[in-house]
Amino acid sequence: MRIGYVHSTDFPTVDANVVQVVQMCRAFAVHGHSVTLFIPRASAYPTDDVARTAAREMFGGELPFEIRFVPRVRLLGRLEVLGTVAGALKAIRQADLDLVYSRNPWTVLFLPRTGVPYVFEAHEERIHLRSRFLDSFLRSTIVKNSRKPSCALVVAISKALCGIWREFGVPEEKLLDAHDGVELELFHPSQSREDARRQLGIETTIPVVVYAGALKSDRGIDRMIRAAQELPEIEFYLAGGKENEIAHWKTESARIGVTNIHFPGRMPHREIPLWLAAADVLLMMWTWRVPTIRGCSPMKLFEYMAAGRLIVGPAFPTVCEVMDHGKEGILFEPDSQTGLIAALREAVTTLGDRTMPEAARKKVAENYTWRARTERILDALAERGIGKI
Repeated sequence: MRIGYVHSTDFPTVDANVVQVVQMCRAFAVHGHSVTLFIPRASAYPTDDVARTAAREMFGGELPFEIRFVPRVRLLGRLEVLGTVAGALKAIRQADLDLVYSRNPWTVLFLPRTGVPYVFEAHEERIHLRSRFLDSFLRSTIVKNSRKPSCALVVAISKALCGIWREFGVPEEKLLDAHDGVELELFHPSQSREDARRQLGIETTIPVVVYAGALKSDRGIDRMIRAAQELPEIEFYLAGGKENEIAHWKTESARIGVTNIHFPGRMPHREIPLWLAAADVLLMMWTWRVPTIRGCSPMKLFEYMAAGRLIVGPAFPTVCEVMDHGKEGILFEPDSQTGLIAALREAVTTLGDRTMPEAARKKVAENYTWRARTERILDALAERGIGKI
């Protein structure tokens, strides 16, 4: 099957949505399909070839799919995405595809007109955070178009989000829930912490907690800083974030005298496994202020499970769809500072017990790889008569 994946974020970057798209394209290709990614080139790269070379370096080698850069049409403000989508759809019409796949809601305005069956992957219930009108318009368009024959499937990234889109009006027979996944081969639980720390220049004799992800305020960074203040017997490493965010949180940490928290900065996705291997405990953090928290499926969760280290995190409903408290990790009540502190204290007292890390690795290996995810989607499409190789 010839699959076209349409995305509107500049490429290549280490943004989580781009990493997810690359992994999906890879997995579809591994199943034997011919995949083309239609995406705008990041302005940091002067030519398509330079951008493709950067992508190979960023994502760890040859990519088994074609990258076709589409023009980014400069329109006013957020309307710029419409120009990019329009450019991609023009290329799609010329590409002789069997299926178009996209997680960008703007594409659904146009996909029914291409004459090619499409899959829309829903990642949130709020489509547009800045405009209620656009949010309502896009959501109603997605629902309306889901009832047309050209819409093969609406994939929601969690059971909770699947239920939300069902309530919005997407037909039951068009819905599929499929959590995000992990490239299992990138993560090596057998790698020693000592070796990983030596490579990263981490010198400490006390437990190390690693958080890998965004440093936005709604991620609970302030809570982690306060936890570090209360738990001087632990070293905290918060890997990720933009330069201005890192500067802000360093200032906040210094202001209250916290010295056991470190911000190594943003890094290519291929370097994340080494940071996870260096940890005694892997910390997930979000707050109820994250706009997508009711239905999200964080890649961080599956990467942590694959890393084979003890996991601590908030018991949001979609996390609990995947992990069981006390079986695959230690969960605490969301937005509870006392719960966070108690969970971390429990974690560092049980580091010698490999039961939970091994259970987490086993569960993710059996259920949550990118290959398994795309296989579920392809099977659902085959049931609808689409895409048998």
